[in-house]
Amino acid sequence: MPTRLEDLPNELFLHLFSSYFDGAQLYKVFYGLNIRLNSILRSLEHIHVRLENSDDDPCLNLFASKIISLFIDAKHKSIGFIPSLTNIQAITLVNPTVVQIMNLLQIGRNLHHVSIQWSNPYTPDLMSIRSFYELIFSANASESLRSCRFYLPESHSLYLEPRHCTLPLLRTVYVQVNYPLGDFRRIVRLCPNLTRLEMEIIDNGYSNEETIIICSHLDHIHLRRFYIHNLLSLDILDIYIEYLPNLEYLYISMKLPSHPVDVFKHISSLIHRFTHLKQFQFRLSTDFWNLDHQQLEMLRRLNPFFAHVHIEMDDDEIVFVN
Repeated sequence: MPTRLEDLPNELFLHLFSSYFDGAQLYKVFYGLNIRLNSILRSLEHIHVRLENSDDDPCLNLFASKIISLFIDAKHKSIGFIPSLTNIQAITLVNPTVVQIMNLLQIGRNLHHVSIQWSNPYTPDLMSIRSFYELIFSANASESLRSCRFYLPESHSLYLEPRHCTLPLLRTVYVQVNYPLGDFRRIVRLCPNLTRLEMEIIDNGYSNEETIIICSHLDHIHLRRFYIHNLLSLDILDIYIEYLPNLEYLYISMKLPSHPVDVFKHISSLIHRFTHLKQFQFRLSTDFWNLDHQQLEMLRRLNPFFAHVHIEMDDDEIVFVN
């Protein structure tokens, strides 16, 4: 005799609902089918919700106090429910409005993770960027924040300057920056206990005009994992080394400014200075085509970290990956 959905025990429903559905899906698919399922849904804890369209809102009336993780897509602009998220721990906003960000102030002190994402990092909403920057790095900053993803404003000196604000609990940061040196120094100063930092450089043409300043007294002894996307120059990496005495993992992506052999030799000399480095990964692209098998083997022998380097083809570029 075939098993009907109604024959499943409550424990299995709880497992299925918690593992395979977010709150909006649960409400649309199961709520209102019968009294038993309604009761099971009301008993759920630790709900994750994705708000992608306006018709996702009804689930908030049922789950608001149970939501611990919330994703708000760019198409969804509702904000009135935010104060009712009494147990929220993580929130992600895509292309947020200033009003959405300002409403986070009402729940900010309880958040463990906050993420702001931009569909196009070259054309973000500058007012929203400023509002989020002030929300995180100000007197209103979350007291519980452990991880954060954000965009550091170009003209941050014109915004709130948090000279005395630090986030000692923050452990993980993903940040999009315009000035890879100045912005890096700012992050390690404001977040003294970071263990993982991921930076994406937005190459808008101004980054190359940045003044290079070394401040060795800002050594960041806790940072162990560092990811740098779209590195503009190995001279920048040379300066980063001064700040990261205990780094164990390094990832780099960049477009090679000269012949691969010369660049790999330079990289080898730089990473040798990371005395605690255990793992180095990279994705390096170039337009140079005159690299033969013998030269590739030479690259592999330059440094133990290059031993497994291989080549991928990406459009008209050669990409080195390990």
